[in-house]
Amino acid sequence: MKRHQGLHALSQHHHFALIEALEMRRAAGASAAKRAAALRQVTQKFLRFWKSTGHLHFREEEEVLLPAYARHARLDRDKDVMRMLADHAEIRARIERLEAALEGGSVDEEEIAALARLLHDHVRLEENEIFPRIEVALGEAELQALGRRLTRLHSKNRCEI
Repeated sequence: MKRHQGLHALSQHHHFALIEALEMRRAAGASAAKRAAALRQVTQKFLRFWKSTGHLHFREEEEVLLPAYARHARLDRDKDVMRMLADHAEIRARIERLEAALEGGSVDEEEIAALARLLHDHVRLEENEIFPRIEVALGEAELQALGRRLTRLHSKNRCEI
């Protein structure tokens, strides 16, 4: 589906998040001899991604995108938006556990695989369900204004992997 230009910045971050999720799944499925090193490496890389871009992406969705949508829809009646916000909280909690595990020197493959699945499913929910509804609800002028706000935020914090 072609995404409206106003949401391109968020969709671009989703693309990078899906790459991270794929790399986490691959590390969790690496051969036993390579798994520990692969998990450690992918965890470090993902945490860099999170600190440089991921947390800002969540804030933009929560502080820019959803308030714009809330002018047109009751968010508390939208089960997908409620799931989106719950996913944000769960992803943050899993990241805290990953940071602690990395500091402790032991990254769990099941935890990495679970985060990868959650991240993948979360992106698909937003791209396939939530963003299309937002595009319809907001209309052209609001989407353009939204895009300008998101682009300005992203221009200061480019996604680097």
